[in-house]
Amino acid sequence: MDFRLGSQNFIGVKIPLLWGTRAILSHSSGALSVIDIGGESAFPEIVSDMPWNQVEYTEKEDGFVIYRGDKQTYFYSPARKLFRDMAGSLPECEISAEYTRVGTNKISGGMIAGFGVGIGVSENGFFMGGSIPPGLAELKV
Repeated sequence: MDFRLGSQNFIGVKIPLLWGTRAILSHSSGALSVIDIGGESAFPEIVSDMPWNQVEYTEKEDGFVIYRGDKQTYFYSPARKLFRDMAGSLPECEISAEYTRVGTNKISGGMIAGFGVGIGVSENGFFMGGSIPPGLAELKV
């Protein structure tokens, strides 16, 4: 699939941004969707900048804290396109029209083509252009 996420173009990429076990996808309107692919099957958590049905969340500042059970997992701000891991394991990500920020690093104006994952973010850092890590649920878009 082809996506534009902030200032990055993804051509023939299945997942433009993989943040831990969450696939972050963009819509033509600029809204984002987040799908947890860490289990046996993919589960939407945010669709077009809004928490999905049956997802537990609380409103905070200009966004939402998403829960898994009684545990806060991450914060998402639709206005700032900002993701923050509540456990502090993953670097914060921000997607703007000028750049994609992963922690303190900014990626600007690039094109990634033909990979399973465009930008992958884990506890150990991030990569650009790679395969989908084994053990994740299949994501059908």
